[in-house]
Amino acid sequence: MTRKRNILLVLLAMAALVAVSGLAWQTVGKQQAIHAEVRTARMTQIENTVPDGILSAQELLAQPVEQNGVTLHRAVYYPQAETLVCFFENEDPNRNIYPAALPDCNATILPDTYGITAYIFEDVPADAITGGVVVEMTDWQFERCDPVTFLLHS
Repeated sequence: MTRKRNILLVLLAMAALVAVSGLAWQTVGKQQAIHAEVRTARMTQIENTVPDGILSAQELLAQPVEQNGVTLHRAVYYPQAETLVCFFENEDPNRNIYPAALPDCNATILPDTYGITAYIFEDVPADAITGGVVVEMTDWQFERCDPVTFLLHS
């Protein structure tokens, strides 16, 4: 009886270890996705022209912000390239997301990685980021839209 019990305890410990390892792997992957250094072709071209070969980056959030189920984990502005990169979680690809001062600005959207989606906005002058980033919270029937603004701090 104790032998079966010991085997069961070992199997349970192994299952717990696998579950904890999977959770740790997911957490590490999510953090790597949030802190990825993203470059577009345009950003790379500009980076090659700056004196030290590195674009300066301004972090615009002190900590992640959650509103209506959507989380903006990180927002980075590259002034030399006039590029804003935002890392969202739980955004819906059918929603419009744009800098508040530039409602017609379309983003390059990178594929979701560990639940994090990067939006890259180019041709964004520095004064355009003061209004924040808008996420249009459209319902599934497209009958109602409640815009939510994530404020950014430069």
